[in-house]
Amino acid sequence: MAGEEIRTVRALKELAKKSENKTCADCGAPDPDWASCSLGIFICLRCSGIHRNIPSISKVKSLRMDHWDEAQVQFIAQHGNAEAKATYEAHVPVYYYRPTHMDC
Repeated sequence: MAGEEIRTVRALKELAKKSENKTCADCGAPDPDWASCSLGIFICLRCSGIHRNIPSISKVKSLRMDHWDEAQVQFIAQHGNAEAKATYEAHVPVYYYRPTHMDC
């Protein structure tokens, strides 16, 4: 494994350990193994399949199996699940039901 790749893998693991990234950004499933490198969020396997169906919006990569370059890791470090929720769910009413991984 090259030096850059070791650094990116290490950085991704650290980012995934942050409290806001420990659950899927979409459904709340624990320990997501995937991420959208274009949205900067951590997602579960099920939600990654949904994101793969909208490639013009979300480019999905495995945290363990895919190669990540430093720019992609930097992007996800600058964003993350908390910022994405603040941005994309800013106008969702408080009473709106947010689906969870337990719904299906």
